[in-house]
Amino acid sequence: TKNRRVKWQLLLEYQALLKRRLELPLFQPFWNRLLSMDLADDRRFMENEVQYNNQIWHIARLARLLEREAFVYVISRNEERGLMARQAIQHILKFKKWDYFLDNDTDVIGIQRASLTTRILAVTFDWLQDVLSDDEKQAILQQIPEKGCEPCYRTLYDILHPEQVDGWRFDPESSHREERDMSNWPKIFATNNLRAVPLAALGIGAIFLTGRDDRVDRWLNMVKQSYDDFKGVFEPDGSYPEGTGYCNYVISELALFFNIMKRCRGKDWSNGINWQGTMDFLLMTHMPSEQHPHGQVNFGDGGHGFFSGPAFWIARKFRDPAAQYAASHYAKEHDIYAVVWYDPTVKEQRPAGDWFFRHFDIGWVIVTTGFKKNDFTVAMRSGYPYNHENADRNSVILKYSGENLLVDNWHPPYDHKHPAWTLRTSPAHNCVLIDGKGHQYHNGMEGTNASLAEARVIDKKKTDRFAVVTSDATQAYHLVNDNVERVLRSMLVIPELQFLLVLDQLVMKKKASFTSRWFVENEDKQARITIKGNRFEFLRPLARLTGVCAGSHGVRLKQGTFPVPKEHGIFPYLDVNAAGDERHVQLVTTMVATEKQDGQPVVELESGENAYLVSVAVGERQVMVRLTIADLMPEFDVTFV
Repeated sequence: TKNRRVKWQLLLEYQALLKRRLELPLFQPFWNRLLSMDLADDRRFMENEVQYNNQIWHIARLARLLEREAFVYVISRNEERGLMARQAIQHILKFKKWDYFLDNDTDVIGIQRASLTTRILAVTFDWLQDVLSDDEKQAILQQIPEKGCEPCYRTLYDILHPEQVDGWRFDPESSHREERDMSNWPKIFATNNLRAVPLAALGIGAIFLTGRDDRVDRWLNMVKQSYDDFKGVFEPDGSYPEGTGYCNYVISELALFFNIMKRCRGKDWSNGINWQGTMDFLLMTHMPSEQHPHGQVNFGDGGHGFFSGPAFWIARKFRDPAAQYAASHYAKEHDIYAVVWYDPTVKEQRPAGDWFFRHFDIGWVIVTTGFKKNDFTVAMRSGYPYNHENADRNSVILKYSGENLLVDNWHPPYDHKHPAWTLRTSPAHNCVLIDGKGHQYHNGMEGTNASLAEARVIDKKKTDRFAVVTSDATQAYHLVNDNVERVLRSMLVIPELQFLLVLDQLVMKKKASFTSRWFVENEDKQARITIKGNRFEFLRPLARLTGVCAGSHGVRLKQGTFPVPKEHGIFPYLDVNAAGDERHVQLVTTMVATEKQDGQPVVELESGENAYLVSVAVGERQVMVRLTIADLMPEFDVTFV
């Protein structure tokens, strides 16, 4: 009884602390939004739409609803919100299964739905003690081990022992239907986000069930073994190869588990990941625009922003001012755990510098002047293949003044039978094409798994005023074209003039046509491309991209629209074509981004044998660039006037 009184007193004190945090200007909009939510749609969903036998994806909405309403209740003590949370639990408990994947035709494996449900039920159980009946509490304690922990354990075991897996498949009792070859999924999942999710959920479920289930040690041993095997997915500098959205997903789940492990068991299992480097990766790839206010550099299926919760956890754990700065100013939204982990004694500080250059260990290259809509960002997708990628080696994107002027089209479909699946291929990216074709990619039968295509940065240079990078994608193109000898892309970025020069080089055994393709953002159907000779302009409502092109054998410019049904979007592009079929071709594309209301920049480009002279004037700022090429390696002589 004394221990219960002490625990209750601590709970009240912590509740008061969270209330004070929620009143801070940082969190007040988040809290007001939660308090003022119109719950009518959620009520209709729970009363009319939930099907307990085969509509298993509904359980994710129920679980998130439960987490939100339980949090509001435990802080505000609003009885209506507590009853909403209880009703969500009642629906969850009626599901026969918490996921729609099976192993051996009979055993449920827990990937996302079972993991999410386990985590949220375990965390909110204590928050709702005075709302739930004794029977409901007992049902939760009985169902989490069998419907949650054991399926998550099976998933992690299968990933560690793929040779023992009879076969993963969709549950025939579920209405979820996709044509998928899952034979390699236990191996594929070993190094992607869908290993981290059941790992964290099983850890949280095991800690919750300590003293209540004799399988806890077995589960935690599997969690530790799985994490030690998984953490190497993060590169030494903290970058994550599936992109920013999946990085956010992974660290959100892991941070909660590690926090619970530390609080409940006094053990820190979070070693092995450069967490501060991960926050640098998320901040430096932040690329907000009018169309994507919380956008990130969106190579592959990435491009989603990050939650403030794990960022505040990192800031608190390492007393990291840059992580505190990122979480406070650039997270796409606050979550419940942001309020829990926020530490006001950690000072926030923007990373020093007028502009930033990063060549991350995953191969991506970023040049950015900052993290706001109006900032200038250029990114190149070099690096190795990975889950959730597109066929985009050496693709370049550019954002300025709230507009994606060179765009990687956002989040193509996962389903290989979808008519817009081809948006994942090289011809739908800012890549080069050889005889009209891109580099190697897969057919999608296994999902969004990695291809075999690679690119690697072979040269880079950064000065106080510009950066130069050369990336070699020869291997990626040679996989599908034996005629290929070298495919190189070099770029010069001068941030203060919003200037980009791209040099593409092709060396073939036999003559081939060579094209450099460029897409402009058109989600709102307000993009326009104009061409005049070797000059072009991309026009968006807030900005323009003015360019001039040249080549070793001349160039022809042509605009087109990527061939997908119009209901899935209209994707205009510019093709910079070499004037004739040759064995060795150079294409140079120079571009300046300006705000729409600014005067036209002056861009001149002269070409000679293995040499190009570029002059650029943007307002009163001028630069001269002499590009010379010897043995395929470019040299840039940059003079500011």
